[in-house]
Amino acid sequence: MQEATTRAIVEGLREAGIDFVVYMPDSFFFETINVLEADPDFQCVSVPNESVGMCLAAGAWLGGRKPVMLMENTGLFVAMNAITRFHQPFGIPVLMLISYRGDAGDGWWMVTDIGHAFEPVLRDLGVMYERVDEPEKARKAIRLMQTSASVSEELQAVVFRKEGAW
Repeated sequence: MQEATTRAIVEGLREAGIDFVVYMPDSFFFETINVLEADPDFQCVSVPNESVGMCLAAGAWLGGRKPVMLMENTGLFVAMNAITRFHQPFGIPVLMLISYRGDAGDGWWMVTDIGHAFEPVLRDLGVMYERVDEPEKARKAIRLMQTSASVSEELQAVVFRKEGAW
């Protein structure tokens, strides 16, 4: 990921008032995670899987924090139990930043099927999302989607296209 993208994500999170970062280690967000971990404005927690991460983010929100969950799109499928049995029934909003594996041009054959299913699953779950492919769009989308999450008390997502597109 380019340095400009990392800066845009971090500044977008800061401007959106995010103060609690939950992440499943992901190669797309690697540099961003390092920057966030070093920044005292963010409390960061690594998790063993995305379902645990979504539950931890929900707990942070219930405790008055503004959380974000960083994950690869394959993790959305892992997180579905927490999303459908906890977040949605109880109106617990969390902004998700999701890297889009299996997107056009990804080049990794193992994630093609995930790429086909990802956006339909987001839509079927009723998750509003913005797809971004450049730094300034990312910064703005993070602010807008966090505002939507706060107002609607629903999950929102910013979906980042393949790293090579940046």
